[in-house]
Amino acid sequence: MHQEFQVIGLLAGIGIFLFGIFELEESLKKISGGAFRKLIRKFTGNWFRSVLTGIVATAVLQSSSAVTLIVLAFAGAGLLGMENAIGVVMGSNLGTTLTSWIVALVGFKLKIEMLALPFIGLGGLGLIFFGKSTRATNISRFMVGFGFLFLGLDYMKSSIEGLAYRYDLSAFQDWPGVAFIGLGLVLTALVQSSSAAMAIILSAMHSQVITFPLAAYFVIGTNLGTTATVLIGSLGGQVIKRQVALSHLFFNLGSSIIVVAAMPVYVYFIEKTLHLQSDPVTGLAMFHTLFNLTGILIFLPMIGLFTQFITKIIREEQKTVTYCLHTLKPDVPEAGIAALKTEIRHLIDEVIRYQLRLLKLMRREFFQNYFRPANPQQPNPGDYPLTEHYDFIKSLETEIYTFASSLQMHELRDNEATELNRLLHATRNAVASAKILKDVQHNFQEAEQSDSELMNAFLQHFRNKWASVCESFLTLLNKKNAVEQVSALHVLHAQNKKDDLEFTQRLTSAISAQKISSSDIPTLITMNRAFNLSVRQMIHALRDLLLSENEADIVEKLSEVDQVQ
Repeated sequence: MHQEFQVIGLLAGIGIFLFGIFELEESLKKISGGAFRKLIRKFTGNWFRSVLTGIVATAVLQSSSAVTLIVLAFAGAGLLGMENAIGVVMGSNLGTTLTSWIVALVGFKLKIEMLALPFIGLGGLGLIFFGKSTRATNISRFMVGFGFLFLGLDYMKSSIEGLAYRYDLSAFQDWPGVAFIGLGLVLTALVQSSSAAMAIILSAMHSQVITFPLAAYFVIGTNLGTTATVLIGSLGGQVIKRQVALSHLFFNLGSSIIVVAAMPVYVYFIEKTLHLQSDPVTGLAMFHTLFNLTGILIFLPMIGLFTQFITKIIREEQKTVTYCLHTLKPDVPEAGIAALKTEIRHLIDEVIRYQLRLLKLMRREFFQNYFRPANPQQPNPGDYPLTEHYDFIKSLETEIYTFASSLQMHELRDNEATELNRLLHATRNAVASAKILKDVQHNFQEAEQSDSELMNAFLQHFRNKWASVCESFLTLLNKKNAVEQVSALHVLHAQNKKDDLEFTQRLTSAISAQKISSSDIPTLITMNRAFNLSVRQMIHALRDLLLSENEADIVEKLSEVDQVQ
């Protein structure tokens, strides 16, 4: 690579870097079982441990930016709270001074970026050879993400390091200290490494190109420059990631203001008290350490207030998942029950839409027209990734149960208590219908990727049946006549039983004719069972939502007659 600014290399570095952050965070979410969470909490259980973790981790990795980015990933995965995350960030600033001491005393700088390729290589091999093991796959993804994080940083640094190293710092001798703060900030933001920037300034000072006080101002700028990487890493992330990134900026900015105001004191202490005026390189390493230690000693006692300040600036987004419950107080049972019915209809709509998306049926005209948003400005769960759509459904279920619990604290008549109980059954059954298909999503994906024509035919059969039954569900939701509702539910129940029998006969014929692989048989049986159970759960949800207790009994008796026949 030529020693000049290369836009393509920079863009590639940013892309690889952000991809590494994404893989790191996603894998952390999936491997963060109880033992893993316990381990993380153990090492960041209080402010002292959090700071110590930041110091040690940065001393090992030699990159405060990388440690802070990993903190963002842990925070985004829900493994670290705000206070503990801020503690690690504070510690990482002090840990990064180890590089200054290594350069000053040994003249050697460890390049952790060299770990990128082994991590990517081992992680990639893990994904190939252990792809069937969920835990091994996620650990491999973690390794790939970790490697890409450093590879991205290395690309960003390499694409412009020629520009950074060509600065003639002697030209700035007459500039004020504030200018050197700006120079350190810009250089560190460009090079993506405060350690590299420190190596440059230590070399320049060792060659007597600039004086110790000016170099000290430059160090302050490098600390501020590290915040650029972290701010980029928080883009598009959860609120807590943006909060941690902002705390990093404010912590470094606050420390810088305090140290600049007391700069003569620091210079006098290092040059006169410690007698390091003849060894300015070691003196600068000492200043770097004292600078970051000052910030920790000032901010740490106020970490609670500091956290509150940050959370007030960037507030947690209050996503409204309910259609109407958030606008009501549960003090009028009649109104509350009516609102619950409306909300459960909303829940069932979202469950059906989720299932249609999972089976890739949303392009069909009936469903596109049905789910066309009334207000395009409102958030549309159908636009979320599929996993987030399911999380939306679970959140909606939680809100429904919470509101119902508040209603039960008021005095309810017997019929109201019975109806409320039936509505909760409808909620539970609707969500169960979604979960049943979610749990066999991988089976549908296996069938979709199969080379077997018969397997593909079965998959298309399931999709057509599901499209038909979902259309019936949505039509039933809009029926007002109780007789029509009872009849429609009975027909759906009978048809579901018939479909199950037809599938069994079709599969048996295919097995007898040896037209299907033995490895495909369990997949098809699992898919059919899930289809059958999911439909049954939705029928129960609609029954408890739409019908009275007596009308529901009629549906049950009709179903019993069908079973006898």
